[in-house]
Amino acid sequence: MHKYTKFFFILLLVVGLMLTACGGAGSETAVEEPVAEQPVEQAPTEVPTEAPVPTEVPATEEPAPVEEADPEEVIEETAVAADAEMVNAGFQAMLDTMEKYNTISIEDTNLALAEDPPPFLLDVRQPEEAEEKGHIEGAVLIPLRELAQNPHYLPSFDTPIITYCGSGWRATIAMTALKAMGYENVTVMKDGSYSGWVEAGYPTVDGLPPEPMELNAADIDPAVLASLDEMLSSIPEGWGVITAENLNTALIENPELIVIDVRTAAEVEEKGYIDAANISFIPIEEFVTNMDMWPEDKDAAIAVYCGSGHRSTMAMSMLLANGYTNVSSLKGGFGGWAEAGYPVVAGTGEMAETGEVDLDTAFQNMLDNMEGYNVISLEDTNLALAEDPPPFLLDVRSMEEAEENGHIESAVLIPLRELAQNIQYLPSFDTPIITYCGSGWRATMAMVALNAMGWEDVKVMKDGSYSGWVEAGYPIVEGAPQEALELDIAEPDPAMVAAMDAWLSTIPEGWGGISADDLNTALIENPDLILVDVRRQEELEENGVIENENLIHIPLEDFIAQKDMWPAPEDAAATYCGSGHRSTIAMSMLWAYAHQDVHSLKGGFKAWEDAGYPVAEFVTE
Repeated sequence: MHKYTKFFFILLLVVGLMLTACGGAGSETAVEEPVAEQPVEQAPTEVPTEAPVPTEVPATEEPAPVEEADPEEVIEETAVAADAEMVNAGFQAMLDTMEKYNTISIEDTNLALAEDPPPFLLDVRQPEEAEEKGHIEGAVLIPLRELAQNPHYLPSFDTPIITYCGSGWRATIAMTALKAMGYENVTVMKDGSYSGWVEAGYPTVDGLPPEPMELNAADIDPAVLASLDEMLSSIPEGWGVITAENLNTALIENPELIVIDVRTAAEVEEKGYIDAANISFIPIEEFVTNMDMWPEDKDAAIAVYCGSGHRSTMAMSMLLANGYTNVSSLKGGFGGWAEAGYPVVAGTGEMAETGEVDLDTAFQNMLDNMEGYNVISLEDTNLALAEDPPPFLLDVRSMEEAEENGHIESAVLIPLRELAQNIQYLPSFDTPIITYCGSGWRATMAMVALNAMGWEDVKVMKDGSYSGWVEAGYPIVEGAPQEALELDIAEPDPAMVAAMDAWLSTIPEGWGGISADDLNTALIENPDLILVDVRRQEELEENGVIENENLIHIPLEDFIAQKDMWPAPEDAAATYCGSGHRSTIAMSMLWAYAHQDVHSLKGGFKAWEDAGYPVAEFVTE
């Protein structure tokens, strides 16, 4: 709405209210003596059954005075409502047109800045941050809280804008606000934003950016600017961040705390959700259209979360812009919450059962085509890496492990829990892949997931994996690998990727491993615990089995074909094989089908037997 049009509308409203207050229905020239009005009896529209109905109005009773509305208050309330409508229309336009939730990788940002003309690069950090840590060449610095106070420094509505900050949090808030102002193409530099840019080795300039030029290129509605400035300038210290630890404490101390999950229904269904008494589900794509689901009390304590924290920060910004005063966004999202071990309600896994993804076929295809259970020795790995071209070497350890222990040259690091969230870094389906981790356990899970998503030749480096590689004296490189290049070559089925991410991102601490000692204790404490032996029958006949009444034998090769023999999803179970590799494959499959309480025996049957725990002869039926 143009500012003059809005002024004219408000002026008309003032005149109308003044006329109404002065009895505008009468003539301005004729002044008559007031005539005493007779009380008029009106039938009530609804009469409580318990109350007597008066037949007449006492002559001495005067009509109750009607409280007239303050014209200025009515004008102010009407203007606020109109401003909110315009701001929310901008939010809806953002949600309708966003791609990848309006994010851009560091690599693509670097490529875009080399174009002619480059995008408008907006740095929303504090001046002291830029002065201390430098900035990206060409950036315009406008601190987030001052963004709506400085529209004269911003470009035209159709100019591409990339926002960045220290980690990406404030840049997301800025992107959301800019879209509400009317900017058409705004993206957030992700992957750690400026910190990630520096870590990736891209060039920076010391100190503050130059003073920006006044462009005055966009005619942003003043009311929208004022509304957004009220939101941005009052963002508290911490920028609305709440950690998983602090959210858990808040939920304990305040069970009435409102939690809003803005992930898609498929994500919630597959991965589960935070176990909170007062939770609602509003996908970010529908956040504005479902405003009726927002809390009524704008001063209520609210925490919003998504998968990683980006979408929830968008939602937090929208709530703050609509007058909510106590909103936070969960740092690390549901993935961080689950990884920290805080209470979750498990996903149902119905996608795997209703045919949206065909896990049976995916896993059976892997079992049908595996050779040597898809393992490769350290020696053969070393020889393969010397070939031209070499295989794709995938390190699924954590960043901290790689920084402390080093890595194998040319490896691409994607932590296991984040594997399905980063398929853009993976090669084509027919490229040979070798996975490794600290000991081989996580690398096996990665191999299972990659096969299910469509990669055709994936092997696990065995013999202790990275630990074995180091002990064998093969060369390593200190520190973590460099940031991976986005390849965007393979296009796995999105539903299958979601299904794999459902279990990978929620793998518990310990990675599902259970020692022989702990398994023995578990069998004593829980006589109903089910053991699943996935060795071949000849192995059982030759070596025996773990002595237990609840023993199921399903050779790994037949694990999908004999699904009817699996424990129920709610049953506590432990898988085992000869050494632990095959049982980890079986455990991974069970997890993918939403079995929650499953472990794999470390060291397998051999470790159990070596520890002196009871074994029995295998008896065929």
